[in-house]
Amino acid sequence: MTNVQPIIDELAVEQLDKLLFRGTPNQWPNKHVFGGHVIAQGMEAATLTVDKAYKLHSIHCYFLRPGIYSQPILYDVDPIRDGRSFVTRRVVAIQNGEAIFSIAASFHVGEQGLEHQIDMPDVPQPEDLDDDEAYYARVLRAFGKQPKDKPFMPFEMRSIDRMDLENPQPKSPETGYWFRLKEKIDGDQNLHARLMAYISDFAFLSSNLRPHAMIPRDPRLKTVASLDHGMWFHRENFRVDDWVYYKTDGYWSGKGRGLARGALYDRSGRLLASTAQESLLRLNQEEKEALS
Repeated sequence: MTNVQPIIDELAVEQLDKLLFRGTPNQWPNKHVFGGHVIAQGMEAATLTVDKAYKLHSIHCYFLRPGIYSQPILYDVDPIRDGRSFVTRRVVAIQNGEAIFSIAASFHVGEQGLEHQIDMPDVPQPEDLDDDEAYYARVLRAFGKQPKDKPFMPFEMRSIDRMDLENPQPKSPETGYWFRLKEKIDGDQNLHARLMAYISDFAFLSSNLRPHAMIPRDPRLKTVASLDHGMWFHRENFRVDDWVYYKTDGYWSGKGRGLARGALYDRSGRLLASTAQESLLRLNQEEKEALS
């Protein structure tokens, strides 16, 4: 038995009023509210206020404050534009009367137009790669720690050229991983889009750390956090319980921040969605002084 359905259930929001919704935080072991969780809930709150003829095509998010894992989240929707072709919603996630997250979501009726894409890179297929959970379990045992009995991610993941956690070495900022839900699910396209947005925040900023032989829990780092997140949906007919390849590219780092870009492809090579994220990569004082 996996934990797919409980996490899907956690992503649902309850409608309290015409433009007000309430969601539960995720129950991760680290007691933090995962960024992908509030992205997915904000998307649903926005979508529930839009006519079904309009399809979500882009989101732009800001992470404003750390979420409180033990407290419900309110989602206040602002219907800022209803046009003939495009509809826009702005959603603010609130805890203790303060905004912790905001998302702008744009919906489009869809039109005929020019078509092209950047092709998927030539990478190993998921069947030729080790499972990430099995790898990290081996690493934990090598450090004398016992892996958790119940993994908290509902996705199976298989990484390309992963960092060696026992002996990190500088690596290219261009990498990626295959993922799919651990179980087949029912649900409409909106659910698959929310789940894709959910995982799109996972292991994204790590691409900015690879050239520096670092991982997010590196002791040289004081604070690591997502600052914003953008996502553009290019297709409507995709499923996240089939294999999807997430190419990530740590495009730039400097001034205590990093910018990453991503592209999500299905196994046939169709570009499903694109992402971009700026993150906070704050060094501890000793490392800052060593660089000055």
